[in-house]
Amino acid sequence: MGSKGFATEAAKALLEFGFRELGLHRIFATCRPDNLGSAKVLQKIGMSYEGHIREHKRHNEKWLDSHQYSILESEYS
Repeated sequence: MGSKGFATEAAKALLEFGFRELGLHRIFATCRPDNLGSAKVLQKIGMSYEGHIREHKRHNEKWLDSHQYSILESEYS
């Protein structure tokens, strides 16, 4: 498999653990708007884009925006 697919497989494992082991109802994740690779992974595992959160996190003296994605247990397969 090489290095490709590791992020997707790890994200799938986290969803499995959250829904099956912890009994969560909803799982969400955020990523930087310019991080297309992370956004693609979140979409690939079935998460839905929820919106753009302006100046959501502070890093290195700068406020950064985020994109938020989520999935509900009922949507998880």
